This record gives sequence, structure tokens and C-alpha cells, in this order.
Amino acid sequence: MNAVSRSLGVLMVGFALMAIESPLLLEFHLSIYAPDLALIVVIWAVLHMGTTSGAVTCALLGFLKDGFVMGSPVGMHMEIFVVVFFIGRFFAGRLQIRGIVGLIVITAIASILASLLFALLSLLFDRTFTEYDLIMRLMLPNAMVTAPFSPLVFYFLDRLDRLVHRKGPDSIFFS
Repeated sequence: MNAVSRSLGVLMVGFALMAIESPLLLEFHLSIYAPDLALIVVIWAVLHMGTTSGAVTCALLGFLKDGFVMGSPVGMHMEIFVVVFFIGRFFAGRLQIRGIVGLIVITAIASILASLLFALLSLLFDRTFTEYDLIMRLMLPNAMVTAPFSPLVFYFLDRLDRLVHRKGPDSIFFS
């Protein structure tokens, strides 16, 4: 039951971040420079959740994000988040993330990977999509906008996880 409650908590936080982010970006006319807060939640799941529970959580989080992103095929972000999760799991066992700078670098790399996956999956499954040059032009700026938010999202998720599970510190913030 512990993995289920953790997954539900992560999903609720991811949904809340997307629900808060969407209207604020429209209000300030910043939607093209939007950080991908849900992707940061996926990276947190890579580092803190088991393989099965993390993959299911990321799939459901991607499904929720598909509801927030108009114009992309249903299931696109679900696929992207699961692929990013498994690639992240592969490298998480081989690399060790230390500190905030490492977290920001990993987030930027994951954001670039997600953009490349979006372009690839659009090429394979959406014959009407023609905006590949836009994806390539915005890939690096999107990564640079998303990455600085990772310490804040990680801090919030770590605090929530620590509060709910009453366990010892297991994050880059609590040493």
C-alpha cells in the first residue's frame, strides 16, 4: 500500500503543478516559454520510486498532461514520460546526482530528450505535424527554462514524501 499512496501523492502534486501552471502562463502570455514541471516530477520518480510503481505513475502523469496540452495526439506525453523514466532508470544506476547543479543539468538533458522524443513520435504517428523546426528551435530554450525549477519541485516533493512516509532524509536537500 505504501507504493500506491506514494504514487497517488506524486500524481496529485503533478496534477496540481500543471493546473496552477496553465492559467498563470496564459495570464502572463508566457506559454511558449513554459517550464515542463511534470517532466521534473518524472525525474523525481526516476530517483525515488521503484521501477513498476514509477513507470505506472509516469504513464498516468503523462496521460494527465495530455489533457492539458492541446494539439498533440492523445498518449503522446504518456509515451514520452515512460520512455524518459526508463532511460532515466538506466542511467540512475550508473550516475550519481549530487547537489542542485547536478539536478539542474540532469533536468536540462531530460528536457532535451523529451523534445527529441516528441519530434520522433510526431514523425511516426502524426502525419499532419509539420512543426519540426519549431521543436528544434525551442528545444534548448525550453530546457533552460525548465531546469531552474527542478530544485524547487524536488524540494516540495521531498518534503511531501518525508511528511507522508515519516522516513529519514533521502534527498539532495536533507543530508
